Amino acid sequence: MDLMVKAVAVAFLGSLFCLALRRYVPELSLLLGIVTGASVLLLLVGAWEQVHMGLDMLMSYTGLDASLTAPVVKVTVIAVLTRLASQICRDAGEGTVAVCCELAGTVGALAAVMPLLERILELIAGLVA
Repeated sequence: MDLMVKAVAVAFLGSLFCLALRRYVPELSLLLGIVTGASVLLLLVGAWEQVHMGLDMLMSYTGLDASLTAPVVKVTVIAVLTRLASQICRDAGEGTVAVCCELAGTVGALAAVMPLLERILELIAGLVA
């Protein structure tokens, strides 16, 4: 909870400073926005470690193989990074590049989930045969 309060405070203050700078120095405002976003992400690294440990614990309880859960984590990371990259491009006024980032994220997510789909199809084929 404490990490989230710090992250929200950094994001709020950074956004206010970006808003104040945007009118006079838009390039610096964009750079400050990127640095603010990176700072928030760095604050949340500790929370990510807790989530990772919790997922490991749940996997050990259920006996699920890591090859089944890894694609879900990969797709989540790809979605977050795609969203950040496309929004940065939009803030810079590059809408076309933002759409290309989103398309690349979609293809990356599909590629990351392919091993899971193959396992599912193998499981279904084993049940049918």
